[in-house]
Amino acid sequence: MNSRLLMLAYYLVTLAVALGSSVYIFTSAYSLASSYGDRYVSDEIYYVDSARRLLQRVFHVDINYHNYSGKTSEDYYNLEHPPLGKYLIGLSMIVCGDKPTCWRLPGIIEASLMPLILYIAYATLRNPLAPAAGAVAALALALDPIVYRATSVAMLDAHLAFITSLSIALSVRGRFAAAGVLAALSSTVKISGAGTILGYLMSLYRVDRVKKRLALAIASIAAAALLYALVHAPLASHFGVERIVDENIRAVKWHTTTRPPGGPPASNPSGWILNVAPFAYTFDPAPVYAELNTIIHLVALAFSVYILVTGILWGMREYSLAATLYYAGITLAYWAVYIAGNKTLYSFYAIQLSPAAAGTLAELLLVAWNGKGLDNNTKQQTPQTFTP
Repeated sequence: MNSRLLMLAYYLVTLAVALGSSVYIFTSAYSLASSYGDRYVSDEIYYVDSARRLLQRVFHVDINYHNYSGKTSEDYYNLEHPPLGKYLIGLSMIVCGDKPTCWRLPGIIEASLMPLILYIAYATLRNPLAPAAGAVAALALALDPIVYRATSVAMLDAHLAFITSLSIALSVRGRFAAAGVLAALSSTVKISGAGTILGYLMSLYRVDRVKKRLALAIASIAAAALLYALVHAPLASHFGVERIVDENIRAVKWHTTTRPPGGPPASNPSGWILNVAPFAYTFDPAPVYAELNTIIHLVALAFSVYILVTGILWGMREYSLAATLYYAGITLAYWAVYIAGNKTLYSFYAIQLSPAAAGTLAELLLVAWNGKGLDNNTKQQTPQTFTP
């Protein structure tokens, strides 16, 4: 067998791993979502009720709406979170119908696409181990149980993780401007998208020109402000600008304040990795917990800490990494919230870390192979210094 056939077989095997990972996540999430029955599960009630009210009262959409078990107050719109995730839930109602399977389907599809997104990003790098690195990233997502569990319910975190995965993939490929726009977009789903933005800003050390690095950083922050304003524009038109500004100020205070006792089990970001007091989505028909693959996340955390310490003390020089810095940025953002005063963090938030953890394992493999990490056609991916 000649070298070309061997290379083709190599790519096909790794692609099969990525496709298998995608199918596994889709079938697992869809099966779990179907098992819940015709009812709200966990915090779906807040997001779905709000999405329905936005469709009815803000966008004046007339479809066949349904009532489900429980209901939030008539004036509740979940304004403590940005609205993009609710818009996506509302769009699923329009396209598919106002029923649980339809609410959950966007997150399930997004989760099943993440392995392919990361596989393509890494497998097309100029490195002999690139396809294997892509397969490692895809498989790591499939082996992280929170990926299919968190996306089996219609909550905001699935959309946040998906947008984060897109930003990471673009950063891996050296498409820094587009990666910055996607990082900015993450903040329109949840305020915790700030962690994705921080990870992106840290990953800009790979841009060798300081002026361009600064320009990209400023552009991403400006994009975040613009996109945040745009997604809130319909709400501002309906409720008034003053109320939306006040709601966002209250949201920041709410996100940095510990909840009253008696709520779901809470833990800090280290506890998430060790599955301490995991958040329970439901106990019916069986317990479903927001649990992580501890080994994957411990390796990702250890490598990201090593890279941060190395970069701060000595400069990274030959290293070229993306997802590793996203993992560090997201982790630091959640610890900042915890230190700021919110001690009631829940493990389901950690799905935002999953694509970054998967990419970190891929980058660890590449670093072990060539001592550098990412390597493709762009000059920007052979940096001389590291300044997070």
